[in-house]
Amino acid sequence: MIKWLKIDVMIESQDKPPFFVGSMFRGALGNALKRVVCINPTYTCEGCFSAKECLYYQFYEEKNVFHAYRLDIVIQPKSYDFSLYLFEDTVKALPYVLSAIHKAVEEQGFGKERKTMKIRQMSISNSIVYDGRTFQTLEGIVPNQLKIDNYCPNLEVEFTMPLRIKENNRFAKESVALHTLINNIHSRYRQLKSEPPARMDYRVEGEIVESNLKFVEMQRYSNRQKKGMSMGGLKGTMKIKGIDRKSYEYLKIGEIIGSGKQTVFGLGSYTMKEMK
Repeated sequence: MIKWLKIDVMIESQDKPPFFVGSMFRGALGNALKRVVCINPTYTCEGCFSAKECLYYQFYEEKNVFHAYRLDIVIQPKSYDFSLYLFEDTVKALPYVLSAIHKAVEEQGFGKERKTMKIRQMSISNSIVYDGRTFQTLEGIVPNQLKIDNYCPNLEVEFTMPLRIKENNRFAKESVALHTLINNIHSRYRQLKSEPPARMDYRVEGEIVESNLKFVEMQRYSNRQKKGMSMGGLKGTMKIKGIDRKSYEYLKIGEIIGSGKQTVFGLGSYTMKEMK
């Protein structure tokens, strides 16, 4: 099963955050991470002798992969607090990621104005790793290991962040089929585990008996492409009955790793609730 760490970041600020903070957070973190880990004097990835071993390259420049981290945020937040998941081998890079978060928030800042803020606290599994003044020892911080001991065939799934997922080569705008969702999580899980692509070896069982999903449109500006880009997806709830055990396990994995596209920006987060 998947292993992960979740970093919870609490930020002091009286300012009102924007509707969608995912693009802003990811961009600031990328700039800071490059400054923390890059050993190339030119700060360019193209042709760099160390690119394949570089954490920044793996997080931002490597193409056609599911990146082994994701933001955990909400739409229209009341504060700048956020969380960041690290998966599999990237958990080893925890000190560099913590340093990059600190640099992004307190030294480089966010947005066009590069507004800096104060971190009140960073914690992992209720253990404080930064108290607002100094970093604490990371001894005793161990990755979580997902263990699925229970099973319930009837579920309510709530997409707390828009699910941006393709069905028949088009982004879903009204609903999503259960097998499409499960297959997406299956593919993402295999890539995170460094396993070769493979089709699911079983038939997804279960029925979506109620769907209350609505398409939420969002935009972000890409500095690299110099244009606005759509980040819209499905948000809301759906109720599932009769799901098979293996598909249930994939949905539990998806609660951790996210689903659909642009999970690194915070999209594709959901929670599950058992129904009778």
